[in-house]
Amino acid sequence: MSPTTPNTHVANSGRAGPGIWFAAGLAGLAIAAAASLWFVLQAAWADASSLSARTTVTGWREGTGPVITTALWERARDQLQGALQTAPDNAQLHDDLGYLYALRSQGMGSVPLDSPDYPLQQSLMDEAIAHYRAACALRPTFPYTWTNLALSKHYRGQHDDEFLAAYDHAVQYGHSEAALHISLAELTYSQWHRLGPQRQQAFANMVATARESSGVMFRVMAQRAGIELPTP
Repeated sequence: MSPTTPNTHVANSGRAGPGIWFAAGLAGLAIAAAASLWFVLQAAWADASSLSARTTVTGWREGTGPVITTALWERARDQLQGALQTAPDNAQLHDDLGYLYALRSQGMGSVPLDSPDYPLQQSLMDEAIAHYRAACALRPTFPYTWTNLALSKHYRGQHDDEFLAAYDHAVQYGHSEAALHISLAELTYSQWHRLGPQRQQAFANMVATARESSGVMFRVMAQRAGIELPTP
């Protein structure tokens, strides 16, 4: 009887050779590289398509932009929303849209409750809140967005747990940001009794360690609001 020839195909069927693993690794790298390139291209397209709108919004924020008109506002909104569809996790796009909606809402002035424009004003501020909320989730240590979220909730009359959380984060991350001090003082003094002793003390500590110019401003605003800051 002749010896049986080993069936090498069966013997090796449960064991992948090094060439197979190498090929699989290359395929994985190619997929990862393609995914990375896709995200880079998305971000680049979002930046390019919203450049004009972002420039306009920056100018309005700084008080150096063009005169605000409905047409210009709508154009900026449409460009930012289009860019957001391409890059939905872009915190700055959400922040800019939040600013736009808040700007439009506040620009309507004091609208009577029985006015047909009142629901529009409130819905615009609701849109601002939604975008600021999304931006805070994507960029959780950025104090300017937390401050704007708290301000939008304040203007909407929503002094709830989300308002308090936004206020806490704004103070935590923005206590040394001089550009935020007026907004933080407005929020603090308007809701002084709602904030409670712990937050009042934390704010008084911030005032005590602020630069002289900011400290003077904080104390003057407190005096005008009839508030006596606790001793640090």
